[in-house]
Amino acid sequence: MLNQKLIDELWKHTDRIDEENIKKTHNELSQKELKIISSKTPQLLPASFFFKNAASSLFMSFHHEGANSMRHYHDFFELIYVCKGNPIGIINDHEIHLEEGNLCIMNPNAVHYFKKYAENTDLILNIVLPKDLFQKSIFRILFNDPVLNAFFIRYRIENEKHPSFFYLKHLDVNIDNFIEILLKEYLNKKEYSYVIIESLLTLIFSFIIRNYKEQFKGGNSIIADIINYIYLNYQSVTMESVAAYFNYHPKYLSSLIHKHTGQCFRNLIVNIKLQNSINYLLYTDYSIEQIVELIGYKDKSSFYSLFKKEYGLSPAAYRKQFA
Repeated sequence: MLNQKLIDELWKHTDRIDEENIKKTHNELSQKELKIISSKTPQLLPASFFFKNAASSLFMSFHHEGANSMRHYHDFFELIYVCKGNPIGIINDHEIHLEEGNLCIMNPNAVHYFKKYAENTDLILNIVLPKDLFQKSIFRILFNDPVLNAFFIRYRIENEKHPSFFYLKHLDVNIDNFIEILLKEYLNKKEYSYVIIESLLTLIFSFIIRNYKEQFKGGNSIIADIINYIYLNYQSVTMESVAAYFNYHPKYLSSLIHKHTGQCFRNLIVNIKLQNSINYLLYTDYSIEQIVELIGYKDKSSFYSLFKKEYGLSPAAYRKQFA
């Protein structure tokens, strides 16, 4: 549980920065319209709702009761940390009964809302991370951890019906401590706060992925196992090798993959490789030749051709413009 003084301070910050925008959004819609939106049409809540400029690092607040019933998705990553209570969240149609100390990380496009949430009994800390900051915070462990790497790139590749999220019931005590320090740095903004915040995020994500692996007990559907296998072995897998591994006929497996991801097997592999190449270009100093080899291409020219067709720039030009 967070220190009460910090809780009071963040509530003041939340009310000052966040509440006016949230109330304005809801006041502009009739209750009838809100009901229709909540039940039928998920709404995009963009990063610009929280950040006034691109230089902003992260946004932290507490959830307001009135802002939690509308089904929505983001163009950023979101962490929710349950400080107290037993709220019930719905993420991608999965009902999750949350308790104090639970944490969820949601990819962009994950449709969610709270089925049960009351400010007098529940308290949820919301941490909003722009895509670039999320990537920067985890790049040190990203390339050495295929599970986390797959989580990061999946939302860009698969159709919106299959975004990913992590749900952790029990956190390492270190995560609780780091979240409290993160909140202090966010509120106080002293010298080097930005550097400390980025370092804390790297530590938090490192502990989160460790906790996730320790708590994960399996139980995924077979298609989820297949897709995970592809993401974890994208450099070298073929349709035939995946089909043999899971004892499926290649044609049947092909239809399953297309149904689940909205893409054929070949396009899925190409997109995974391209997304990983961008990660390497932006967040490492590896040479283009090293990157081509790391993502599983033997022919440098075919990689250059695919990359330029997709992004309109050569890999070197892309790195120079965006890194």
